[in-house]
Amino acid sequence: MRVQSLTLAAASAALLAPTTSPAMEHGTARTEPVVRREGRVAAADLLARVRTCEPVSRGRYRSDDGTAASIPVCGTRDAVFWKADMDIDCDGRPGPRCSRRTDPLFSDATAFQQSDGRYLSAERLPYIVVPAPSRIWDHRRHGVRGGVVAAVV
Repeated sequence: MRVQSLTLAAASAALLAPTTSPAMEHGTARTEPVVRREGRVAAADLLARVRTCEPVSRGRYRSDDGTAASIPVCGTRDAVFWKADMDIDCDGRPGPRCSRRTDPLFSDATAFQQSDGRYLSAERLPYIVVPAPSRIWDHRRHGVRGGVVAAVV
């Protein structure tokens, strides 16, 4: 199954970042990404579409260390999703609010980088984390990559 239009997550989802061109030096105009609006979507409508699970993962994930693996990645023709608890991470480029000083489990790296090669900054660009590719599930095979649309409901 290849998902191209929407990646949906109910409660916890994908590591995603908008892909934008950095500002050019010497006052040259900055190229902004093209934004296409297709209408509004209510949370209730999203939740109604993810009531049943057709697993696309070859196993299940744990919500936390020490818990049973009970979370499958599910799929529809248009999206992948899973239902899990929500953990708030503040990883990526260090800043005043996100660093080893403020979070003992802080990691200064992210799976994706900005267009200038630097790691994402959770302080400036909230993002969603997905499991790393594994034998259980590989997000890349389902169209989940940096810059795709995601929803946390």
